Amino acid sequence: LGGAAALVFSSCGTKGGNLKNVTDTLAYTMGMELGEYVKNMDSVMEMKFDLATVVAAMKDVAKGDTSVMTRQQAMDFIQEYYMVRKPRIDSAANADFLAQVEKDNKNVKKTESGLLYEIVREGEGAKPDSADNVFVTYKLSDRKGNVIEDRSAEGDTTKLNMARVIPGWAEGLKMIGKGGKIKLWVPSNLGYGSRPMGRRIPANSVLVFDVDLLDIQPVEAKK
Repeated sequence: LGGAAALVFSSCGTKGGNLKNVTDTLAYTMGMELGEYVKNMDSVMEMKFDLATVVAAMKDVAKGDTSVMTRQQAMDFIQEYYMVRKPRIDSAANADFLAQVEKDNKNVKKTESGLLYEIVREGEGAKPDSADNVFVTYKLSDRKGNVIEDRSAEGDTTKLNMARVIPGWAEGLKMIGKGGKIKLWVPSNLGYGSRPMGRRIPANSVLVFDVDLLDIQPVEAKK
């Protein structure tokens, strides 16, 4: 154990200060975790945080210094930001993005609900109704082009019921038949709305889907 510890301490002692003991090493790992959190928040919040300000706040908390902001003031600000300011910012950014999509692509059409779509392939036969099961592959991206989920790999088929999909899908898939492909730009009100879906889909997100409709399975009405 002593040899292993010495190896760890010696290997990470040149950067981030002198990690001479377990306490120093734990402190550095805590800093790494906080740094990773801040880096992730840069992406989620779509802004660049000043690390000096983050560190200054951490030092004030450690010293019990509330001259800049109390804990209650911080919590009040965070609540107000997420409830009022960020939705307003997101709404404006989403509207600009959708308007640009509609402007830049002559093949994009818009429904009365605000759904933007492009039919890549119409497919064949009957189109799914609101009770059918559908077999699909899809890729989900955010408005910046970052891929959130990709189910389009060969053999990675998903079965869904049309009555249980988000409104944007329920509307869009009814436009194509078996073998069809459609691209959907889904406004937040036709997606998950104000509900965040894990870390990768924040509240009020515009969702971009590339969907292949592989098959349709009609559901017989119950007698």
